[in-house]
Amino acid sequence: MIGFRSGVALAALTLMCVVSGCGANSSRRYNYSPSVIESGEVRQLWWCANAVNPTNPSQDTDAILYKSINLKTNVTFGPVTVLAETVGGWDSVYTCNPKVTKGVFANPLGDGKTYQYVMYYVGTDNGGGQQNSIGAAFSNDGIVWNKYPHPVIQSTAPQNKYGVGQPAVYNSNGKAAIRMFYECDDPIEHHVEATSTDGLHFTVVGTLTTAGLDPNLSLPSWGDMAYDSATGYWYALFNLPTRDPSTTGEVIERGQLGVELYRIPASSLLTGTTPWEELHTFDTNLTNSESNFIAGFVRDQFGSLNVKGYPNIRMYASVSNPPVGWNASPEEAAETASPDTWIVAPLQWTANQPLLALNRYVNSMTHVVTTGWMNPAGQFRLESTLGHLYEGPQQGATVPFYACKQGSTDYFVSLDYLCEGQRFVGKNGYGYSHPIAGLHLVPLYRCRTNKDHFVSKDARCEGATTEELLGYALP
Repeated sequence: MIGFRSGVALAALTLMCVVSGCGANSSRRYNYSPSVIESGEVRQLWWCANAVNPTNPSQDTDAILYKSINLKTNVTFGPVTVLAETVGGWDSVYTCNPKVTKGVFANPLGDGKTYQYVMYYVGTDNGGGQQNSIGAAFSNDGIVWNKYPHPVIQSTAPQNKYGVGQPAVYNSNGKAAIRMFYECDDPIEHHVEATSTDGLHFTVVGTLTTAGLDPNLSLPSWGDMAYDSATGYWYALFNLPTRDPSTTGEVIERGQLGVELYRIPASSLLTGTTPWEELHTFDTNLTNSESNFIAGFVRDQFGSLNVKGYPNIRMYASVSNPPVGWNASPEEAAETASPDTWIVAPLQWTANQPLLALNRYVNSMTHVVTTGWMNPAGQFRLESTLGHLYEGPQQGATVPFYACKQGSTDYFVSLDYLCEGQRFVGKNGYGYSHPIAGLHLVPLYRCRTNKDHFVSKDARCEGATTEELLGYALP
């Protein structure tokens, strides 16, 4: 498997799979890394999945699947396998991570034909899934594809390196002027911009800035980029790291725990003059899925975010399903994230609603304090709303409040990204380190009983033991 590197309206709370059987436990098949085009009432999706190669039935590894949905009539087509490995080719072992855009591509294959679609995908002939390159294929319906025989971005990495991958594309003139952004880990991991006038021959422009990215993204990988033509901002979806096995019962999780949504002015993309702005985090705290990674934007036919629902931003993420049990042990939670549970599910960021309610819930066994989703199986009741946190650092609120869990039922809030050695659930949002005149902020204290933790506005923790002052939130 390749292409995988180790407020909010949330459609994924129901984890509605967008493809028949995708990720269902009975099928034991993985589905991830989506590319989505929405034009009028039709939404087209391509993604990477475990599927049989139509040209080589003995090969059952990575392939690219397709499905379309008429949003008005709910008529669907697919899923069908539309691209797989080429026997004896540079992409003979794995083919994955599609990114599709439309345009006018005149005779790219030397067959005299003009094509409406181009797909950039990642492939390799390295049995270890290393030395990946990026190739191109062309189509007039998004289903039947013809490959360009050589990589358009060739890996120069040694055998033990990933190479290049995770392309994100934008058609800047509606014809064949492609801007591609991709990952490269030679010599170190970074993101590259390259441009082309014909969709095939690319010139490297520069390296994308990392200014403003979450410092915990030490080697940031991503799922997608897209352009907002109305504001001149680029948006990107960066993956958070995977959990440390020492916090998951030594079970190694292959899908990252979450994705962070960022934007940056186009003029600063390479310079970092204005840094990336963190908008929101989609993680286990929000979705109740152990893995949430390699997300793709819902874009128009040329790669712009300006589709129905704008300025809200819609995306599809690769998530594990079923959700994590509220009283699952760290090991049990980690086991829900195995590749054969991965599905493709929708998410949405709602613009201009930056505040998240920090709620305290309780059931017969424990408290949970979260801005995220509560598993109804736990029969929790809302005890109080403690205050409000910002979804991203802003307005002087720069202290991240993390959701953590010790054992099977002891949920707690921490200022430590490593959750003090316990299981990291996700990010609740951002608060303040000290009172601010005129804001009427409320203090948040971490409290401990003989069986669990909770958060209170009371310095005496309502009769329990006060552990620390975490910070301050808006009322």
